[in-house]
Amino acid sequence: MTKLMYKKICKDAVFILVGCIFYAIGIGLFLDPNGLTPAGIAGLAIVVNHLLDTYFGISNLGTGAIIALVNIPIMIIGVWKFGFKFFFSTIIATMISSWFIDLLAANIDPLTTDPLLASILGGASLSLGMGLVFKAGATTGGSDIIVRTLRTKFRHIKTGEFFWIIDGIVILITVAVFGDIDILLYAVITLTVDTFVLDLVLYGSDSATMVYIMSDNEIAISERILKELEAGVTLMKAEGAYTGKNKNVLLCVIKKQMFGKVKNIVTEEDPKAFMIVTKATEIFGEGFKDHNAEEI
Repeated sequence: MTKLMYKKICKDAVFILVGCIFYAIGIGLFLDPNGLTPAGIAGLAIVVNHLLDTYFGISNLGTGAIIALVNIPIMIIGVWKFGFKFFFSTIIATMISSWFIDLLAANIDPLTTDPLLASILGGASLSLGMGLVFKAGATTGGSDIIVRTLRTKFRHIKTGEFFWIIDGIVILITVAVFGDIDILLYAVITLTVDTFVLDLVLYGSDSATMVYIMSDNEIAISERILKELEAGVTLMKAEGAYTGKNKNVLLCVIKKQMFGKVKNIVTEEDPKAFMIVTKATEIFGEGFKDHNAEEI
């Protein structure tokens, strides 16, 4: 084993461990004690735990244990479809996070009894943990394995649509079991926070702005952007469909906070310039992310 490989394994192990702790905090100390549910298998486990306690008097089986039990058949399907090596880290992460959920719930009181705070902070902690685990190339099991398996059969249905279907079913089951419409509203808050924080952890806050500039004064504009902002500019050959004239279209990718300066330069040089502004969610290269950054 090379030094680089050993370093990566150690880094992934730390990410999985810390991620599992945050994941467990979100469920065990925020959501579960307040009767709130995240989407996916964790939410389903909270519902099952409530049913076992209410109708069968089984209260010593924690949510973490139920998550682990529910994940067993899912993991078997995942290993069968994609191989044990592919899911080894996921199995480890699922077991660790499930154990931590019950450990924290049994030894620490809920960090808040306010359902709004619980839904926000629980969703943030949950997604922070998931993001760290994802960065290590693992998952916490559950819905993502189901979706990955279904996608092998139903390629025409997008991954996001599968997640929405599964999450929607779990949330509706939760509302039916707990008989409280507020659960639905809090679940929406949790999902919103979950999505925002997860994207922030995985992709960072370095989203950029991509600007296409069409102007008769493109040379002056590109020179000012290069000199004043030290930002790269690409000249792309184009031809107007209506006029038939050849033009240079400027392509500029910049940090979003620099867009105002670019707009001022364009306006000063050519008030009639045509600009298309769009968001670039991930940029690799000089001034942005390293090409060797880990893929998620």
